[in-house]
Amino acid sequence: MGVVGAALRGFGRALKNRKITGTIKSIKPAKNLSTKRAIQDKIVKAVDEGTRKGLKGATPSPHLKQSMSKSKRVESKKLKSISYNYDDIVAISKKENKKLKRKVIGAGAAAIGGITGAHVAAKHHFPKYKKFAESDIKIKDGKLKIVPKKKK
Repeated sequence: MGVVGAALRGFGRALKNRKITGTIKSIKPAKNLSTKRAIQDKIVKAVDEGTRKGLKGATPSPHLKQSMSKSKRVESKKLKSISYNYDDIVAISKKENKKLKRKVIGAGAAAIGGITGAHVAAKHHFPKYKKFAESDIKIKDGKLKIVPKKKK
């Protein structure tokens, strides 16, 4: 009983220490299921149609059916992988375009801030520039004149 008892004790400890997994409540569906299915249907249709045209009404042999099945599987995997690569490239392109737009907007804001700062500094340091910047250009007697702006 010694060996058997030790084995039973070890088994009892293993049952006691096991991890109990929770129940599965939901499963997320795979991505691009409609695209995958469309690719699969097109491949199957093309292989079946090509075989029918090649045999011209004769019944396919079991070896040919097996070969058709394999080519359907292999070609659909190839096309699906191309589709996924295209989707990845499009996603990367959108992400890069978003980054580029942010950079352009930031550069534009910096340029506007720089111009505004230069305008304020110039008005502060150069009285003639301030007088020019705070005036309107009007035509009097056929000549251009600098006239102070009307205050609202």
